[in-house]
Amino acid sequence: MSLGPFDWLFDRLGGIAVNDLHLGGLIVLLLLVAALEIGYRLGRFVVRNNAPNDGEKSAVNFASAGMVGLLAFLLGVSLSMASTRFEQRRDSVLAEANAIGTAWLRAEVAGATEAQALRRLLRDYTELRIAAVRGGGEPAEAARLNQRSGELQAELWRLALGVAERAPTPISGLLLASLNETFDMALTNRRNLESHVPPYLMRLLMTVSILTVGVVGYGFGIAGSRQLGLSLLLLAAWALAIILIIDIDRPQYGKVRVSPAALEWTLQGFGPAR
Repeated sequence: MSLGPFDWLFDRLGGIAVNDLHLGGLIVLLLLVAALEIGYRLGRFVVRNNAPNDGEKSAVNFASAGMVGLLAFLLGVSLSMASTRFEQRRDSVLAEANAIGTAWLRAEVAGATEAQALRRLLRDYTELRIAAVRGGGEPAEAARLNQRSGELQAELWRLALGVAERAPTPISGLLLASLNETFDMALTNRRNLESHVPPYLMRLLMTVSILTVGVVGYGFGIAGSRQLGLSLLLLAAWALAIILIIDIDRPQYGKVRVSPAALEWTLQGFGPAR
């Protein structure tokens, strides 16, 4: 879904908000204040040229109420989608930590040398996954962590496959299965971390916000009263809600982040490095 000239503006705004939530929130608030002021001045212009009757004022109020209701609906949908994705990320981090812990325990079925090598690689792998979940770095750093994760997965699989070929027992098969689950959960976790609220929905949310505030300002202009204090409180609440959605939807940046605590606890359970 394209919104024409608004696309570039909203994409830039999303990028700013991800890197600096305070600046992003200020820009959103300023956009809404500008829309309110433009609507108000347009309403005053209409009144000066042709004073509306009570029926026209009622129609404006009805339109304002309808647009505010639509905006509230879009805010609710966007926040629900962002919150659902956030919970999925938390669950996948826990599932990945459990899978790594299981692989660590089952590495004991290998011979002494292979078990030590497997556990050393699993320790390095867990540290890498913690860094990947924590995020906060540049995209190039995230790509490097994912590439290194793939390299360690290949090393772990090669070692485990050697153990299974030397001793093809159900127990060694369980080791392969646990490693396979570990690798699958890493991919699931990566997918969840990079899955966001659709951009078109955020663009629609911002567009409807600006238009709604403009209509509210127009109604104030028709009525001849700005309601400045109440308006600023309303706009600040709208801006905070939009920035909160962006923050929740970017779990490796901003204030609301997915914690790698489950992976850290798993790493602690490995005991001191040998």
